[in-house]
Amino acid sequence: MSFSPERPKRGRYATFILVILFCMFTGAFFFLRSPYFHIREFHVEGNSRVAYDEIVARCAQEDPSIFAFDTAKAEELIELSPWIETAEVRRKLPDTVVIRVTERSPVAFMPAGETLWLIDAEGRVLGEDDGTWTGLVAITGPETAVVPGQFLDKSSYGWGLRVLGALGPIARGKLTEISVQAGDVSLILDDGCVVLLGKDSGDTGVKVAVLESVLQDLASEGKMAERIDLRYEKVAIKLRAIEQGTPH
Repeated sequence: MSFSPERPKRGRYATFILVILFCMFTGAFFFLRSPYFHIREFHVEGNSRVAYDEIVARCAQEDPSIFAFDTAKAEELIELSPWIETAEVRRKLPDTVVIRVTERSPVAFMPAGETLWLIDAEGRVLGEDDGTWTGLVAITGPETAVVPGQFLDKSSYGWGLRVLGALGPIARGKLTEISVQAGDVSLILDDGCVVLLGKDSGDTGVKVAVLESVLQDLASEGKMAERIDLRYEKVAIKLRAIEQGTPH
């Protein structure tokens, strides 16, 4: 029986390769877990309403390694803030986390209890109205308790918010209140005119376009409406009586 010297050589060579690979992977593991890659800085962009400290606190995690940092989890936790619409989190080697947020803006305020609450276009309750926002309209409807971060019930307020977002410049400039009652939406304009829109029938764009045209015609004719009824196919307009001066 013959003995081949090649087999021991091959075995020693394979063992040598395995040892080298083990050392490489072990070294890489400890290098990547070294303090050099521990998170030392959070860079936040896009925030004006929400404080830097709040954003950082929302995404803080136990493991200090930047490679272990869960960006998806951080984004989810930051977006729980009532004022944050979206958050984008990324790593910047060796030790920085970059956070870019998009904040929400209120479009309306809603009275609930003894408090006025700021509401954004999606119906999210942002917080108490501190009086610093201008150009907002009131949205009134079923009495409800609200807390920051919650979304208003779409079945009650969704139609009214869609109308608000679709209004043309004339109607939007005159609007002071959106009233939502049992699914019916009415608009109160700054001259006291009531616009009846009724229930959502899927033709928001049509109704707001008709309203814009009616308001434009009334303005050009120097007339004022007491009520504009857009609930049916035929538009009904009740003009306001012109007060006559008393002759001397």
